[in-house]
Amino acid sequence: MQTHISAAARQVAETHRVRIAPEVLFGFPAPKDTLLEAPVSIRRGVYDIDFIGAYSYMGGRETFIRHVSSIGRFCSIASNVIAGQVEHPTDFLSSSPILTGFDEMGDLGWFYDQNRDAVGKAINALRSSMANRTEKIRIGNDVWIGEGAFIRRGVTIGDGAIVAARAVVTKDAPPYAIVGGIPGKILRYRFDEPIVEKLLELQWWNYGLTALDGVDFTDIHEALPMIEHNITAGIAQPYEGTLVNMEANGETTIWRYDPEKNELVKRDR
Repeated sequence: MQTHISAAARQVAETHRVRIAPEVLFGFPAPKDTLLEAPVSIRRGVYDIDFIGAYSYMGGRETFIRHVSSIGRFCSIASNVIAGQVEHPTDFLSSSPILTGFDEMGDLGWFYDQNRDAVGKAINALRSSMANRTEKIRIGNDVWIGEGAFIRRGVTIGDGAIVAARAVVTKDAPPYAIVGGIPGKILRYRFDEPIVEKLLELQWWNYGLTALDGVDFTDIHEALPMIEHNITAGIAQPYEGTLVNMEANGETTIWRYDPEKNELVKRDR
């Protein structure tokens, strides 16, 4: 059974700059662990996401984001985004999941007992046809997803990409592409190819805000050499945010990354 996160758990998270609205649910259909890198802001919605990176915000109203492995840093995800919904067969006799073993309604055991072979065949056929959609959604860094966008299972949204409001994204979005429409297609790229290549080389988001110290954000041509200077001069330092794990059991635990051991180490609150 799903329950909202307790006020006590949210308060612990907020002391580490992880803001979670009272209406948030982590996990679907059952609660699950969700690892968040501070600072982040999670607004109203249902989230089945393994990891959310620092400086990202998302949600509001009827947001429903599921089947996601990771969301990167500096992401801006508007309200009412729907991602990772279950897909149904279109070439079976019926698209109803009842014929592939979905028994949420109860009292269907007699049918499954008498048609075990047919149901088993349907389940295997569905798994085979959906094999390319079992991968989780991956959302890169510095991604903006507009209000009401729909993202299909298995899709990867590249670093710096923009998904327009109400777009239906069924295929991968390359880095720094602007995708819009139904079905979603690449409208254009945010920058010329050499600039995109340089941005992907620098990966400024790995340094948090220190990479942007003294940078003119409004002029990409001025910004790139300034960011590169900050990195090469040691002004920009790799960002290691506090990791807050909202556990399925309702507990909140605090972690840090140990680069020497290449693993997460639990911290005291």
